[in-house]
Amino acid sequence: MIACLIAGSALSVAWVSRYAVAVHRLGRGVGDTVFSSADGKPWFRLDEQRHDVALDQISPHLQHAVVAVEDRRFYYHPGVDPIGIARALVHDIRSGGRFEGGSTLTQQLARTLFLSNVRTYGRKLKEAAIAVMIEAQLTKTQILELYLNRVYLSAGVYGVQTISEHLFRKSADTVTLPEAALIAGLIRAPSALSPWSNYDGALDRSHLVLARMRELGFITAEEEQAAKRVRPRIQPYRQPADARAGWAKEFLRQQFRNEFGGDHPPDWQVHTTFRPSIQDAAEQAVSAGLERLRRPGLEAALVAIDPATGDILAMVGGANYQRSTFNRATRSRRQPGSAFKPFVYAAALESGYSPVSVLTNLRHVSAPENPEWNPRSSEGDPDQLTLRAALFESNNAAAADLQQQVGSRNVLSLASDAGLSNLPDVPSLALGTGLVSPLELTAAFTVFPGGGEVAR
Repeated sequence: MIACLIAGSALSVAWVSRYAVAVHRLGRGVGDTVFSSADGKPWFRLDEQRHDVALDQISPHLQHAVVAVEDRRFYYHPGVDPIGIARALVHDIRSGGRFEGGSTLTQQLARTLFLSNVRTYGRKLKEAAIAVMIEAQLTKTQILELYLNRVYLSAGVYGVQTISEHLFRKSADTVTLPEAALIAGLIRAPSALSPWSNYDGALDRSHLVLARMRELGFITAEEEQAAKRVRPRIQPYRQPADARAGWAKEFLRQQFRNEFGGDHPPDWQVHTTFRPSIQDAAEQAVSAGLERLRRPGLEAALVAIDPATGDILAMVGGANYQRSTFNRATRSRRQPGSAFKPFVYAAALESGYSPVSVLTNLRHVSAPENPEWNPRSSEGDPDQLTLRAALFESNNAAAADLQQQVGSRNVLSLASDAGLSNLPDVPSLALGTGLVSPLELTAAFTVFPGGGEVAR
């Protein structure tokens, strides 16, 4: 028991020391986390779309709007706000355990700089502890400036300067009161309230911001009403000038944020497995393939993985990143079709079949529960084939028959071991009727050159 307490105390001291050093560095400013490619050369920054500015270059309206809606007691608490925490706790209990805000601006900054996005009570405790350290190290002015430059606001945009440029084509020091309220309102739900996709929702939220500003004395009732009568005009969204490898970069950014949170002082150097030459070749291959097909609205995706190590070497998530940032390589789930058949044959080999085992009566394969179902590829299909020939010809009837002989459970088990889960237990499973993403399928295929082991 004593040993456990000593070990726990040592871990606590180590944790506090680690973040105390990092927080101390905040006084010297926070740089950028830089991702390098597999050759060790700098590739891109974590927050490519972010331009830091001094607090005196940010409109007072915008400063007041953010404080009013996100942390009305910002200038009076030491990093954590007991009143806000109590309010959030009551909300959690009433909503059955859902996490409510309750975080001060300083806590939000602590989360952005140091913690992951996983929402747990443990993270809340760390967030509060780091916030107190930040308040002891920096002034309120420094904290607010850092927060306004680092806060996520929508569509991959960080910081009030950059969102002002994107939304209104102006700098943060020239935004009007209605525009400032619109920007501040995005912080709570930047994706759901993106003005480019949900203008009315963003506008409604801005009216709440204006009401909070009036309650705190930042503006008068007359100014509030006048601002509510204005519908700020937003500009079309502009993609970054360099959209090359856009899906790959955003995939890596998201992986980093999910694992570690935002920029971690001291500035991090993140080494990736992506190879620029292979990435360029992948993008050219997708472009050339789509050009050959010439079908309107056609999309494609590609993932390249080193089968020896499991390293992702390249990723393309669509036809045109400027037109659509949706990553079809990771988020789009489609039927793999005949690409799934090797997993059926692998299950058969594990069950005692050999490449020269003969499958017979293939012209009469059907599902036990549906005798009318016929998976034949064509009328001229042979009635018997060896496993080797059936796989070489990608014969549908042979794959379906083999699934029945081996057992769907064994096929599903092998596929699951390879990383393909949530597949349907149906007779057509062998024909690739389950849903998988290109990343999942490509990673699963490393089981074959890996001698039965998936490269991870």
